[in-house]
Amino acid sequence: MKKESWFSSKKVSELKIKNKKNSEKVIQPKKNNDFFGNQEIKQDLQSFYNTEAKKYAETRKKFWHEEKAILDAITPFFSQSFWTKWNEVKNLKWYTQDSSANASEWQFTKVRILEFGCGSGRFATLLNQNFPGKFDYVGIDLSNELLSYASKENPNLTFFQWDITKLVKNFEQESFDLIVWTSSFQHIPTAKERSFLMKNFYRLLDYNGMLLMTNRSLSDWFIKKHWKIVIKSKFLSWLKFGKWSSRDLLVPRTDENWKVYERFYHFFSLKELENLNHFSWLTLKINTFIDWDGKFLNNEKISRSSFFVATKTPIIN
Repeated sequence: MKKESWFSSKKVSELKIKNKKNSEKVIQPKKNNDFFGNQEIKQDLQSFYNTEAKKYAETRKKFWHEEKAILDAITPFFSQSFWTKWNEVKNLKWYTQDSSANASEWQFTKVRILEFGCGSGRFATLLNQNFPGKFDYVGIDLSNELLSYASKENPNLTFFQWDITKLVKNFEQESFDLIVWTSSFQHIPTAKERSFLMKNFYRLLDYNGMLLMTNRSLSDWFIKKHWKIVIKSKFLSWLKFGKWSSRDLLVPRTDENWKVYERFYHFFSLKELENLNHFSWLTLKINTFIDWDGKFLNNEKISRSSFFVATKTPIIN
C-alpha cells in the first residue's frame, strides 16, 4: 500500500527521524570535521549560484535531453498501477485526505519525489507540465537565490535551502518513491559524502522506489576546452596521494563582477557508479552515457553526461 505523503507541509526544523523496532538503520555520518567535505568548496559553489541566479534562471529554461530521459523513466510511476480502487481505500488512514464522498471509482495516490540540487526548478517545472496534481515534491539546493526562482515558477511545490548531506539523515525512512539528481551529485566534494548519501538513498526510498541521476562526463569536448585544469588535477592526484582524484576538477567561472569562482566537479566513471550502487544495496537498472542528442551510448569520449538508474527491490525469502 502506498502511504499518504507526510512532508508537503513540513518545515526543516520539524523533520524528525522515527526509529521503530525492526526498522532500517538510520545512517549517521562519522563525527569528524572532514566528513562534510571541503566547506570552502561548498561556499564557493553557493556564492557563485547566488550571484548568478538570475542569469541561470533566465538562460537555462530549455530542458536537456537527459532530463527528458529521466521523465521517460519515471512515467510508469504515474500509470494505473499507482491508482487504487476507491472502495478498497476509503476506510483506511492513508487515502488522499481531500477526497469527497462522491469520489470516482479510482483514487490517485500521489508519487512522492525528492530532488537534490534542484536549482531554479527546471525539472520541477517539467514535472508540473507533465504530471499536474499527481505528485508531492521536495526540492533541496544550497542556493537560496536559485530557490527563489524555483518557488516563483512552481508555487505549489516545497523547496528547502540546505546542505544536502546535513539534511538527508533527517527524513524518515521510506519517505519517497523517486529521488532525482540532475547534474548535481557531481558537486559533492568527497568520496565519504557520496558513499554516505548513496547509503541513505536506500533508506529513504520506499520499496520499488527509484534513484535517478545524471552527471557531466569527462568527454573529449570537455578535456579539449579545459585541458589545463585536467592536467592540474592529474598532478594534484599524484601530489595528494589519493586524497584527490584525477577526476576531481575545479572549473573556474567568472560572474558579472569579474569575480572568479572555482566550481567543484567530480566526473564519474561507469565503474565508480557501479561500485557506489553496490555499496548502497540498490538494484542497478541503467548505467551508461548519454550524448548531446539524447542517445544512450557506452563511449564517454563523445558523451555529454552519465545516466544512472537504480531501484530499491523488495527482498523475497
